[in-house]
Amino acid sequence: MLAKLLRIVAASFAFCAVIGFVPADARAEEDPWSEIRQSLFASRKIVEDSSVKIFAPKRAEDAALVPVRVFIGAERVLNARRLFLVVDQNPAPVAAVFHFGDLYRTGGDVGDRSLEARVRLENMSRVRAVLETADGALYEASQFVAGAGGCTSSSLKDMDEAMRGLGKIRLMVEADPTRGNLWHEAQVQIRHPNFSGMQIDTKTNTYTPAEFVDRIEVAVGTEHLVTIESGIAISEDPNFRLAFAKQDPPALTLVARDTKSRKFRAQSQ
Repeated sequence: MLAKLLRIVAASFAFCAVIGFVPADARAEEDPWSEIRQSLFASRKIVEDSSVKIFAPKRAEDAALVPVRVFIGAERVLNARRLFLVVDQNPAPVAAVFHFGDLYRTGGDVGDRSLEARVRLENMSRVRAVLETADGALYEASQFVAGAGGCTSSSLKDMDEAMRGLGKIRLMVEADPTRGNLWHEAQVQIRHPNFSGMQIDTKTNTYTPAEFVDRIEVAVGTEHLVTIESGIAISEDPNFRLAFAKQDPPALTLVARDTKSRKFRAQSQ
């Protein structure tokens, strides 16, 4: 069954190969993490400590919209290079990779950082956050989440409805007064069905080809905040939040791309 589903998402293989797709025959049926880990990080040591924390519901209310929040401790922030968000039991386990810019790492205050995303869960699975620092060290946290069917389910009735409003962007920056006047949170939401390739178009009763947002770049003024590579495990209408520190930040700018080479641009007010 898994091999059949993987053939259905063949259109997304190029992305998966770049940031960690693991073929079905290379994954352990009950615990695929060892093979995923080998594919992404080879034999490098991964440390589990309190410097990276992940929070997700123990039982998903909706497996197609599972909120995940990750905290990166102050002791890791200065050297934070990128963070992998992995759903072990998904057909394409790497949900997203966050590449951090200098602003995210420093920005005038070395405090904890947080980020949020919404992911799909095809089977009950452990969801992992693996932080890679500039010196090549790896730090991990994980949370088991019960839920299923998130990659195959869709709230959309047909293709026309799915594509209505495509590329509409909500881009906001909000102050966080609980942490002082340096701290802000960027929120990104892009209207896009993010088809996984495993969903049925109810009008044609056929599988809808994979089609999703695969790259998002966010800057604060001229400073790079983050680049996000994402795949089919990111929920419909991709939504991300990232905390950063900067006094009176200028407008945010966003450039995004999907697998059909469409480009979407926005600037916060």
